[in-house]
Amino acid sequence: MSRSYKRVPCCKDYNRGMKKRANRHLRRNYLDIPSGRSYKKLFCSYDICDYRFLKTFSSYKKWISKHIHERCPDDELYRRWYKYYKMK
Repeated sequence: MSRSYKRVPCCKDYNRGMKKRANRHLRRNYLDIPSGRSYKKLFCSYDICDYRFLKTFSSYKKWISKHIHERCPDDELYRRWYKYYKMK
């Protein structure tokens, strides 16, 4: 098992539906796409995955206590934060 972790604590929203939509759009609307990586110029890559959440553990703890009214031990909160924001 790897011991690597993310250097910047972030959580991204991976939206597979937008990737599929982008591929369909390119195949149907552009008939003569040159080979290689030129397809990247035709569709904006920010439309595919544009949500990114940066939180440190302290800000995550404040956010959870503000929005979720159930009590949770700090070690469990830390495990949740580590799972979504620090693990690869």
